[in-house]
Amino acid sequence: MKESVIYQDIFQKGERTREQKEAVKFRMRLLNQRFAEIDSEIVERVKLLGLEQLGNLGAALFNISEVADLVTWLNQQEH
Repeated sequence: MKESVIYQDIFQKGERTREQKEAVKFRMRLLNQRFAEIDSEIVERVKLLGLEQLGNLGAALFNISEVADLVTWLNQQEH
């Protein structure tokens, strides 16, 4: 069973979902520490980011000093 292609595909998708949820949780913790409260619209936008974008956000946080900078960064990710 564990060797089946379908099982492996389902398992990998579950792992990616778990990784993404943890990455979102960690980035939100960092954002909340930096900006105290964050607008729910921004939270939802962060939740929609993929794993690579979440990694990029982690690096970008060194240069993001205001919520407006975060919004600008999020807008750039949509293009």
